[in-house]
Amino acid sequence: MRKTLQRTALGVAVVSALGGCALIHSDTKPELDAKEVWRSENPAPSVSNVDAVLAQDFWTAFDDPTLNQLMELALRANPDVRIAAANVENYRARVTASGADRFPQLGLGAQAARGKGGDFPIRPANAFSVGLNLSWEVDLWGRLARATDAARADLLAQREVQRGVYLSLASSVAQGYFTLRQLDAQLEISRRTLTLRQQSLDLFQMRFDGGVISEVELAQVRSEYEQAVASVPQIEASIAHAENALSVLLGRNPGPIERGKPLAELRDPDVPAGLPSQLLARRPDIRSAEAQLAAADARVDAARLAWFPRISLTGLFGVASGDLSALFNDSNQVWNGVAGITQPIFDAGRIGAGVDSARASHAALVAQYQKTVQNAFREVDDALVSRVKLREQLAASTRQVEALTRYAELAKLRYENGYTSYLEVIDADRALFSADLNRIANQSAVLGASLDLSRALGGAWMDTRIAHGG
Repeated sequence: MRKTLQRTALGVAVVSALGGCALIHSDTKPELDAKEVWRSENPAPSVSNVDAVLAQDFWTAFDDPTLNQLMELALRANPDVRIAAANVENYRARVTASGADRFPQLGLGAQAARGKGGDFPIRPANAFSVGLNLSWEVDLWGRLARATDAARADLLAQREVQRGVYLSLASSVAQGYFTLRQLDAQLEISRRTLTLRQQSLDLFQMRFDGGVISEVELAQVRSEYEQAVASVPQIEASIAHAENALSVLLGRNPGPIERGKPLAELRDPDVPAGLPSQLLARRPDIRSAEAQLAAADARVDAARLAWFPRISLTGLFGVASGDLSALFNDSNQVWNGVAGITQPIFDAGRIGAGVDSARASHAALVAQYQKTVQNAFREVDDALVSRVKLREQLAASTRQVEALTRYAELAKLRYENGYTSYLEVIDADRALFSADLNRIANQSAVLGASLDLSRALGGAWMDTRIAHGG
């Protein structure tokens, strides 16, 4: 009978092992269409050149030492950087905890008890024991190993989240700085316009007092002056808001921000020579999605393997005695060892539900991975198109400012010579003021498009920063 049971148990183990090999599946990362030609013009691929460019701190290409200093401060002091680093350590500890389940667990236990029991007359009795407890689940089918694989993949995903924090922070600091320098330039234009309109108002007031012009013309000039007055505090408030936002990114309380080069002097970097789509595989969000997909793969395997028998070994070695003084005598030694195997038969669908849950999570992550990659293609394509089109816009807006400057000059001459009303002068002045502000916004947008491209490509500069703590 005993031999029959042994053969049956061996058969179950072999069948289970073969079934385990069939159930464990390989990486299911979906294949996606890659593209080598973007919608905008792009030079022929030169991967080595691109690698060298993307390994550098991208903000240095704008050639502003003050921006470089602000970036160094942000990467060291921003709270999100510290939070990301702590989260990585959290997931690293989870890997260690998960891996520990695969090794024997050894513990020391001690117990002292006193009670009554036994035959009449009932007398109090003492019991003392000290022992080492050993337990170990033999991971014959790899369930615990796959759980550790999942934890390790989670750690890799969290490391990519950390890289993404660095990338997002650097992009936000650079964009905040560009916005600040844009507002500075627009404030300069507004103040210059205000000064000119103040001079015009003073002149027209003198003419009105001398009876040369009507009150209608004076009111028109005063209206334009007050419009310029109102624009200045509006921009000043926006500057304060931008400084406060940038201060928080730098990890300090709201306050003034140092300035470097004017917006017009910031260098617009060139696109690296060749942007093969394989570069997108280095983006933190894509690499994080891949790691999450690998973790889901491992969890599906671990959930399936819960159907398999579990083999455990337990043991005890110690001493036990009713007399504390004689506890460690050789005659009081006790030990035992147990080997057990458990096979799930009926669990009301718990294991099956766990497998279904793991499969559903895996399917969702496959779709999320596809979405992430497609979004990466979109962001790069958008940035490349924006660089081309925004440069065209900037060139057109610059020419518009030049034409309106001439128009304003001619309108004033026509008014002074009595060929037109002051309404034409007002119209020209308004158009010039609006166009000049728009030109500054386009300058900032061109730099922002280059920044968006750097962010979309990801790069490798974050790795060095993370290794050195910012």
